[in-house]
Amino acid sequence: MGRKRLVTNRRLVAIVDDEEDISVLFRDALKRIEGITIVPFNDPRIALEHFEKIKDAYVLVISDFRMPGLNGMELLRKMKDTNKYVRTILMTAYEIGDSIFSDYTKNEIINGFFQKPVRITDLIKEVNMQLHSYEIQKTFPSYPP
Repeated sequence: MGRKRLVTNRRLVAIVDDEEDISVLFRDALKRIEGITIVPFNDPRIALEHFEKIKDAYVLVISDFRMPGLNGMELLRKMKDTNKYVRTILMTAYEIGDSIFSDYTKNEIINGFFQKPVRITDLIKEVNMQLHSYEIQKTFPSYPP
């Protein structure tokens, strides 16, 4: 008799931050939300590789802006290009005032934004809102996100 594959309806949420303490803190805070599995990454390139392998399992990606190798805006753009339904949140401790950020938000490559430090209650509220938006968008693709 062959091994049965575990089937789960869990939706994946990635946290991408080169500071391990941030990704662990967010993972621990968000694991209270039912129906999602948190996947922390400290290297944006590894996060992108994982995402590309199972892109349809991801519902949300939370990414820091400044990271070595690949900045958060480019990471989120590549992920949105691969899965248009995935919701995205960018966070940073730095001022972002360029036109690329404006274009990314206007074109819905970035769905949410946090200035660090992030309050955990605000994070949980925003994640729940993005999960709800994801479900609406998947059910009604022409509905504005």
